Amino acid sequence: MESTINAVEMRGITKRFGSVLANDHVSLDIRRGEILSLLGENGSGKTTLTNMLSGIYFPDEGEIRVNGEPVTIRSPKDAFDLGIGMIHQHFKLVELFTAAENIVLGLPGSTRLNLKAVTEKIMALANQYGFHIEPNKKVYDMSVSEKQTVEIVKVLYRGADILILDEPTAVLTPQETDKLFQVLRNMRADGKAIVIITHK
Repeated sequence: MESTINAVEMRGITKRFGSVLANDHVSLDIRRGEILSLLGENGSGKTTLTNMLSGIYFPDEGEIRVNGEPVTIRSPKDAFDLGIGMIHQHFKLVELFTAAENIVLGLPGSTRLNLKAVTEKIMALANQYGFHIEPNKKVYDMSVSEKQTVEIVKVLYRGADILILDEPTAVLTPQETDKLFQVLRNMRADGKAIVIITHK
């Protein structure tokens, strides 16, 4: 029998920036095996809301539950520890590094990197979800779509099963968008909870 516990529940979330009320008692449920779209104009508070889930902001009021348990998310590390990964509209990649180096950058562990093992794990994720990725390619040689793929694989590599994508189609061609949505459908079929922020 499938679990009825939501992956994420946000209740009464409020966030102010000075006199600006960005989120006013917002509630949101995110389920596993679902792609949820947050649709709204620029400036409507979509990214602010999910930034509280990914540890960039902290809510002024309200409660967040992950897998039914109340949680406190004060940093992106807290979010990752809860299996939450956010793919931002503006990528956070080191241009001089390869895809594989970017994917493992900042992970705890030994100072010596086993790039062969890293590459094998990246390719296993790529095959599982239908990504096209070249682990040894430098970021500065990549298209926008390839950079986005690196960002998505980066959060999957860290074990995220709740993924938030901020305006993922804004910079993609229609063909790249179709490919992205096929990958997202594959991840949904695997039970991932996926949120897409968009104004389209």
